[in-house]
Amino acid sequence: MLSFLIGTIKIVFILGFLVLIHEGGHFLVARLCKIRVLEFAIGFGPTIWKKQGKETKYALRLIPLGGFCNMEGEEERSESEGSFSKASIPKRIAVIVAGGVVNIIFAIIVFFILMSFVGNNASNYVDKIIPNTSAQEVRNTSRR
Repeated sequence: MLSFLIGTIKIVFILGFLVLIHEGGHFLVARLCKIRVLEFAIGFGPTIWKKQGKETKYALRLIPLGGFCNMEGEEERSESEGSFSKASIPKRIAVIVAGGVVNIIFAIIVFFILMSFVGNNASNYVDKIIPNTSAQEVRNTSRR
């Protein structure tokens, strides 16, 4: 039971971290495109922690199974400067695509880091043959 609970906690933290990476991509590209981000939150439900920045409210919520990056003009049209709806179409596309692209880049980086430490252990060298298998029969016939 304890190992199940620890495994569940690990999965929740890993998922929360991946949500942070994904939503961070939307957030960074929105900021680079000078689109006003009203709230950046990891999780859903009641707020556990929040901090008000210059123009963005940062929040950590109770259920860490998602997150969001709320931009001005995203839900309903806004004519104010720096709103999502007022931004050019290429900028809006960049903001929307950024989350997925950042996930892919993160996966590639993690893959190469793991491969640099673990390496690829695939080989065509056979160092041991299991007794009473067809591999042993082939070996015995090739020695004759």
